This record gives sequence, structure tokens and C-alpha cells, in this order.
Amino acid sequence: MNTDQDNLVSLDQWKTCKRDNSFSDYLKVLSFHDLMNESVEIMNQMKEDDEDLFSKTRSIMNEFTHRLEKESRHLADSVKEFKKNIEDKLH
Repeated sequence: MNTDQDNLVSLDQWKTCKRDNSFSDYLKVLSFHDLMNESVEIMNQMKEDDEDLFSKTRSIMNEFTHRLEKESRHLADSVKEFKKNIEDKLH
């Protein structure tokens, strides 16, 4: 049987994607206050060097950007720039 390798996804990649999407869905239902509390929790986890930290941070910043785009394009662009700088430093 011939399989196309481009159409295959590793189980680890699938799990990571599923986890990231679930966390993003969770963030969308939070109030702004709860979103801020979640951000504080992530910052506390930074001290513990949590392995899921990067994906959670990316999801939180995406949610902040999404919410800020409705209020202020300038603030949303600032958050996007900040996120890009973080990602550049981590890679």
C-alpha cells in the first residue's frame, strides 16, 4: 500500500494542535478580568519553566489581540509586535 507522507500528521503534532485549540476556546469565554488573571498565572508558570508555556502564551496574546482589535487598532498592533518579538527571541 502506498501512502502519501505529506498527508500524515504525527500523534504529538495532533495532540499539540488539539491542546492549543482547546486553550484558545477557553480564553474566548473568559471575561477581560479573568483573561488578565490567566495571564498572571502564565507569568507565574514562567518561573517554573513549564513546557506548555510557549503555546499558552501565544494563545493568550492572540486573544488579547483579537479583543483589542475591536477597541483600538493601535493597541492591537502593539501586542502583535510584542508577540513577534517574543517569538523571534525564542526561536
